[in-house]
Amino acid sequence: MRKLRSIYVGLSVVVLSGCTTLFPNLDLVGMFYGSSPRTDVRFEQSMAYNDSAGYAHITVLNEEYPVYVCTDSHVDSTTRNLGKFLHAFHHDMKSPLAIHLGDLINAQGNYPRFDSAWRASYYAPTEEFMKVQPERLFLTAGNHDIYFGQWEQFRQYFKTSTYWFDTQTASGKVLDLFICLDSSEGTLGVRQLAWLEQVLQQAQGKNYRHVVVFTHTHMFKQDASQGHTSNYVMEETYRITGLMSKYGVDMYWSGHDHSREVTQYGGVTYIIVDAIQDPEEKPAYMVATMGEKIGYRFVEL
Repeated sequence: MRKLRSIYVGLSVVVLSGCTTLFPNLDLVGMFYGSSPRTDVRFEQSMAYNDSAGYAHITVLNEEYPVYVCTDSHVDSTTRNLGKFLHAFHHDMKSPLAIHLGDLINAQGNYPRFDSAWRASYYAPTEEFMKVQPERLFLTAGNHDIYFGQWEQFRQYFKTSTYWFDTQTASGKVLDLFICLDSSEGTLGVRQLAWLEQVLQQAQGKNYRHVVVFTHTHMFKQDASQGHTSNYVMEETYRITGLMSKYGVDMYWSGHDHSREVTQYGGVTYIIVDAIQDPEEKPAYMVATMGEKIGYRFVEL
């Protein structure tokens, strides 16, 4: 039986490797065997960076502020929709931050194209404005971001894929907590899940107005449109949703499926945001308004 299993695995690798000539933008071997460090290793590397760099505290001009959220830009030869999103964010003087929910790029060699799109969309606000409201773009890793062994390049650009940051007023009043998780392999892994619970426990004593968790993998979609990384396994889904409800998380934002869905479960709002990939049939991004309550709207491109 062991010999037959070895033959099967060997044949699978050969077949998948051969398919790369037909599908050059898909890391077919990496989809099943992992060509980047696995979840727990990436988590430890992210924690090492966080320990040295610390966590961000974003000062906002007003207690009510918009957050621009997009996902699945799959940057390849063009960046039209991503450019429109970044342009809208850069020109909204009320927005202190934007979030990308993963699959920033599609395949190898495209992180520089993202960098060019970011710089091309930049609108330089006044120096006075920048003193009190530095702009931020926060990202989580998607499965395409780590395909082809690209984790090291992701780290070069974005340093960490598991972290938190919060917002506060200029007077120091604490407002909202945002927690980023790395679900690019369709799992959080044991260590990251324990870290999540620890962060949520500690947040209980800080009187945050809202808590938002964001990551790439969605929670409830059943169509398996994204293959083996479509959802967490059932036991992990139970565990994550249980933590979300137990600790009063307001919203869970994700992408991955490329089509919008809003689900209410256990007192938490789970939102899958549309993809903005070029081309996409109905590309859209979300603008969430953080205030007494969290409002949100979708902007079609």
